Amino acid sequence: MWNSVCVCMFLCLVGAIGPGSSETSIPAKRYTVNLDLPEQSRFHDIAVLYIPEMQNLLSVFKKMVPGFVLDIVAAIGPEVDKHFRAPYAGEMIGIAAATGIDVGDVVLANLFYELTAYKNSPTKACTSIVAEALNGTIYHGRNLDYGTFTDLLKNVTAIVDYQQGGETVYTGTNFVGMVGLLTGQKPYGYTITLDERDQGDWWMNLIDGLADGTDGVASFLIRDTVAGDYTFEAAVGKLAYSPLIAPCYFIVGGTTSGQGVVITRDRVSAVDLWYLNALGGQWFLVETNYDHWTTPPPDDDRRDPAIKAMNATGRANINAPALFSVLSIPPVMNPATTYTVTMSAEIPELYNTWVRPYP
Repeated sequence: MWNSVCVCMFLCLVGAIGPGSSETSIPAKRYTVNLDLPEQSRFHDIAVLYIPEMQNLLSVFKKMVPGFVLDIVAAIGPEVDKHFRAPYAGEMIGIAAATGIDVGDVVLANLFYELTAYKNSPTKACTSIVAEALNGTIYHGRNLDYGTFTDLLKNVTAIVDYQQGGETVYTGTNFVGMVGLLTGQKPYGYTITLDERDQGDWWMNLIDGLADGTDGVASFLIRDTVAGDYTFEAAVGKLAYSPLIAPCYFIVGGTTSGQGVVITRDRVSAVDLWYLNALGGQWFLVETNYDHWTTPPPDDDRRDPAIKAMNATGRANINAPALFSVLSIPPVMNPATTYTVTMSAEIPELYNTWVRPYP
């Protein structure tokens, strides 16, 4: 068995030359969305750069969705503003106009998570880690994994700085064509990631989605939260108790000691809130795709390797590069990994995203 020195040497080696190191990973392209523009114009300049990539992703996704679902979504398209509130309806209409993609297909892309997060889904997605350094700085990192669509999603991964009056009010990483966020940061406020929680049946997610519209789309809720001026506690409350179409895990990091939490969600509200407690020895939290009080299955145990790597790193050594190294260790990083993000709301300029290769 390796001692802690050997493990630390391994972490350094992985960070330097291992699978998907920062040297071999590709920094995600970064864009600005001007929130002072009309909703239908905001994503135009980004969307027109990715028309073939968006079309390719949608063509594969649509083959996996039953025909009657496509018919329902197509019927929603012409009346998208009746089913989704501002700014999301206008932004989706704008993307459709810029790319020539049907509005219904843009809506389908924005229900991507809700239509793939169901019981026994083959698309297990994500590892998120939130950790508190010795000086109280909160670091937050994530791998976004997405099985079937990994290579197609890599082609549309982008960082977006959302600006008003020339100032960045929040930042996120997502897939071009989606107007919500699966990863987001409110500078000097909080960071949020979403991990998949597979519960229920996909058709229940769909029915709830069509009934509740935007109020239950998880990526819209994350964007709503980072767009708002909430305290950490208020942001956690919003994520914990707003209705959702599909269950999930929200992982949230703040700016002061103890501000880190994994929120286990069902459709109605939080099932569990699991907080950092550095004084009690819990200086980091690891969430993959399984309730933290259960044991992950042997064929998909990313949690235990991540925990071992975090313990080997140590609280005194944790920072953004160290967190990146932990997220680069197999199987924490795996063939389904699309991108890795490291961030800290206290140090917003650290926010970065890498598209990950895998041998």
